[in-house]
Amino acid sequence: MTDGASRRRSTLIYLNAPDALLAVFVASNAMSRTVSRGDSSRTDDVTVLLVAGNDRRKSVVVNLRRHRPSSNSWISMCSVFDFLMVLCICIVQLSAKGTVTNTPCTIIDNCCVRNMTNYWKHKTELHCSEIQIIPVVDEIIHVLTIDDSADIKELSEKSINPYNNLTDIILNNMKNLEYLDSSTFKNLNKLQSLYIFRASALTELPYDIFHGLSKTFLVLRISKANLKVIPDLSDLGTPTAMHIIEFEGNQLDKLPTNGIKTRAEQLLLEYNKIHVVENWAFNGSEISKLSLRGNYLDFLSEHSFDGILNLRTLDLSHSSMKVLPTSGLKSLEVLRIENAPSMTVIPSVYLFGNLKEAHLTYSFHCCSFQFPAKHDYSTYEFHKEGFETPSECVQAKKNNVHLNLVSNDFMENGYIDYANDSEEEFFNEPAMTNSTQDIICGNITPPTTRSDVQCWPQPDALNPCEDIMGFFWLRVSVWLVGSAALLANVVVLMVVFRKDFNHSVPRFLMSNLAFADFCTAIYLLLLAYEDLVSSEKYFNYAYSWQNGVGCKIGGFLTVFSSQLSVFALCLLTIERWYSIRKALYTNKMTFASTVRIMAFGWVYSIVMATMPLLGISSYSTTSICLPMDTARASGMCYVFTLLAFGAAAFVLMLFCYVQIYMSLSYETRHAAKGEASVARKISVLIGTNFACTAPVIFFGFTALLGYPLIDVTKSKILLVFFYPINSCANPFLYTILTASFRREAFSTVAKFGICLENEKEYKVIYSTQTNNTQRLTPVHKHTLSLTLPQP
Repeated sequence: MTDGASRRRSTLIYLNAPDALLAVFVASNAMSRTVSRGDSSRTDDVTVLLVAGNDRRKSVVVNLRRHRPSSNSWISMCSVFDFLMVLCICIVQLSAKGTVTNTPCTIIDNCCVRNMTNYWKHKTELHCSEIQIIPVVDEIIHVLTIDDSADIKELSEKSINPYNNLTDIILNNMKNLEYLDSSTFKNLNKLQSLYIFRASALTELPYDIFHGLSKTFLVLRISKANLKVIPDLSDLGTPTAMHIIEFEGNQLDKLPTNGIKTRAEQLLLEYNKIHVVENWAFNGSEISKLSLRGNYLDFLSEHSFDGILNLRTLDLSHSSMKVLPTSGLKSLEVLRIENAPSMTVIPSVYLFGNLKEAHLTYSFHCCSFQFPAKHDYSTYEFHKEGFETPSECVQAKKNNVHLNLVSNDFMENGYIDYANDSEEEFFNEPAMTNSTQDIICGNITPPTTRSDVQCWPQPDALNPCEDIMGFFWLRVSVWLVGSAALLANVVVLMVVFRKDFNHSVPRFLMSNLAFADFCTAIYLLLLAYEDLVSSEKYFNYAYSWQNGVGCKIGGFLTVFSSQLSVFALCLLTIERWYSIRKALYTNKMTFASTVRIMAFGWVYSIVMATMPLLGISSYSTTSICLPMDTARASGMCYVFTLLAFGAAAFVLMLFCYVQIYMSLSYETRHAAKGEASVARKISVLIGTNFACTAPVIFFGFTALLGYPLIDVTKSKILLVFFYPINSCANPFLYTILTASFRREAFSTVAKFGICLENEKEYKVIYSTQTNNTQRLTPVHKHTLSLTLPQP
């Protein structure tokens, strides 16, 4: 339709829903053609009619109208917008309508006969929905699909007998299907695949239902039913190996001895309720990939996997297994045990003869594969001895005695060579490589070299393959710093909390500081002890330590003590600043107000130390039990709060001490003696705090921003050595080296000595008086006992 002012171009596109991409392509081309002719006042209409299958009642009309402006950039933007809108609508239609076809459909008794489908080319499909019985049609049917037919409760040979040319059977969402006759599929000589999905009423199958099936039968998938027992599979895979056998999402709870015998590329028993796998459960089977993913697997017997030939891939992920039996896994190439938190110990890599890939739960298991000698020394020694030539044969080798050679094909007992069968690519090669092995003096010597195992998750920056203390000097230093901090703070607490403790604000703050530093010393000694126990083989103890109570206690202590120490130092600094700068004011910090403020500091420290135990960050992230988990936003905010609090506290202390120093007169600051020592003490206080906290805060912020400048190995030096030095230095800087503390210490010792002397004198006097009372009358004894002090 055109007029003098404008012209309108209309395009109608009729397409089935599966042609979504084609629809987008045509629509975008139609748009682009209309804007490439230079007309500045054209309105374009592109109508896309999406039809769901052949049902034109279920269609969507997409009408795209655009007035074409003069700007080419704006045209491009509109074209992109139209493209995305059509694409979204097509995707929604596809997901809402399900599988649709490109070909006409002949409707017969709620069934659709299609000559070709998207999945089986050049085949005819009978697709039925909501039927009671399977109708009989005159055409040759290759694919039988039955959907949503709740009225069908059983299937027998009679039900499917009219369709003896079937190659594929699909039974989907058969809610009330309870029984399949043992002869249901017997006469289907061309059957290749059987799919049964979401048959919740199907609890068992006849034991011999798969006996005598077609030799071309390759695919069996029974998913999300309620089968409790697997029928006999011994006839499957003969002579042609099955491509896949799947019993996913059923109710299997046990795999008994000799329970499964078959030949298949893949045997998938995923997401059942299997607790027990008995010895030789797969005896006589030849399986390339076995998946038990999503089962409990509480009890795996020592020989659960014995009897399986050529097993190359084993998947035991998402399970509760604790021990992995290695018997029968010599040919294994790929091992998957992901998300199995109870699997804390991995077998030695030497127990897997041909392992190439391992997908595990913990990174320290990969450390076990990297350092097999440290992981399991006895197995390593046994394996090493197998490489050594017997001493009595050394001379024979020197004399060039002929040594026989034997290939691995001969060594692999029970190996079946199917290389001539072109349909069985999966069995073409033996699991072990075709290297040769020496027979020396009657002993078979295995190859001395093996390829490294590729392992995931690989040790990362937070959990490298090293001990808790990465360096020997750091191990020694932690013991020294921890012991010194422990003794120094114990001395301070003993003196501060003596019998005649007075309500002094500085003394109260020093006692809180000493207790916080005491907790830090406990944390250091706890780390030092665990490092001593697990030295050179930490990855064997990594799970029990990082996920155990010890690491949680250590992490709680270090966060609690660091926050409480910083809080006490800030209050102590403010109290000194207030006493000097506001010396003439009467409203100084009282003991009651200090207690209230310090109580808030205790609550804050306990809350911050408890958060990682509640899932905000984690103490199990690293071996030194610090909350370094920043994978989630909550963990990142938590670490940022700790670092920001430490940085703000340091700035506050720096400000106060600079003002204290500046408040001194010029003569005092430059005097040779007397109060000039105040300047030196202030410098020492600021210097130690800066040396201990500034590097930690700086490198912590850079790592938090995604630019880590040092790795965990070097950060341990800061976090375990430099930062805790404050806990060792604080008792001396704030308490022990002061003149008042020395007087109190001497006074305490003197009082303690006087008490000892008085106790000795008292015992002498009491014994003398007691001897004298023995010569008195009973009345005199009673009177005297009332006047004597009791021991």
